[in-house]
Amino acid sequence: MAFAIYYFKDKSVEVGKTDWMSTEDQQNCSKIITQCPTLEDEDDGWMSVKWEKGRKKKNCPALFPAKVLMFGDNYSDLCQKREQFIKGEDIWKQTLRRKTKPNSWLMEDVEEEENEQPKKKQKCKKTTCTPKEAADQMIENLKKELMAKQTSFQSAIENEFSSDEDILERNWSKVQQQMKELKRENRRLKEDNIKEILDAMRELPTVVTKLKEVIGQITLQTSPTASTSATPSTSVDSASVSPQVLSDDMVFLMPGCDVKVPKRKLNSLRTANPSVYIGDLAVLVYGRETLSHSSLTGRQSGAHKDVESKPRLDSTKLDAIFDHALSKFPDITMQDVRRIIRKKCNNENYIKRATTKKPI
Repeated sequence: MAFAIYYFKDKSVEVGKTDWMSTEDQQNCSKIITQCPTLEDEDDGWMSVKWEKGRKKKNCPALFPAKVLMFGDNYSDLCQKREQFIKGEDIWKQTLRRKTKPNSWLMEDVEEEENEQPKKKQKCKKTTCTPKEAADQMIENLKKELMAKQTSFQSAIENEFSSDEDILERNWSKVQQQMKELKRENRRLKEDNIKEILDAMRELPTVVTKLKEVIGQITLQTSPTASTSATPSTSVDSASVSPQVLSDDMVFLMPGCDVKVPKRKLNSLRTANPSVYIGDLAVLVYGRETLSHSSLTGRQSGAHKDVESKPRLDSTKLDAIFDHALSKFPDITMQDVRRIIRKKCNNENYIKRATTKKPI
């Protein structure tokens, strides 16, 4: 049997497939029902049926208690039986087919009786059902079909909207995460740029002072009256810059290293600004002349490949400066010290090139 008439607890009657029942209920339920089951009993005879016509609930299984009124293979006949049952007629008053095979001489009589019964039913239908009732019944069926289609359409739209909302929510969370990462990166870059600008601004007074000294030296060199005094001043200046002084005034820059510097000049370095202190310490250890024509790594610059590479600073002295600076200022890093020394070399090179330009 492919179809069955189901009676639900809310007193609704529907024709559906036998697949609505579970496999166990299909096996246990009798395929031939000769009388109306007890519909008023609340406990006995009810089975769980998958009724999906307009009754599907969100996130819940569509299982409803029901009883089987009749089985059949013809869907239209079962629909007619359903209408008769709703009107209160007894749909079980008919001659059932025999399970045992009848004798051959009775087959013709049985077939004639079966052919005559549908004709009699059609005549009874024509006499009992008026055109108005038939029209009302058709309208009622159409209403039910439209309601079922509308419900299924609304459920499909709700599912589509819910899936779109989930996608939008996931995409929005990803965008927010990316925005947070970009804000953090932007804040970090701003802090780095501000730090470099502040370091450069702190060194500006020193650079301006040195430029004034250079301009004064150039003025003295170009003046005919000061040509004789230019050489002593230069020798005095170079003597003051050079780290080579009397041995009794020299101290080791760090314990365990061979780098010595004048104690008086080391103590006179300004410690308020790490950049200024490390730059002056490099001048004290190497001298301005060495810093002006040397580089931190000795490698050729990628931006100026046509320029010859400068010699590298002495690694022993450089390590001594690193150790002394890190012990003096614990908050700075090795990269900060390297950046300060590299900038100091560039500044000294710029000052040297400015002083060696020929006057116009």
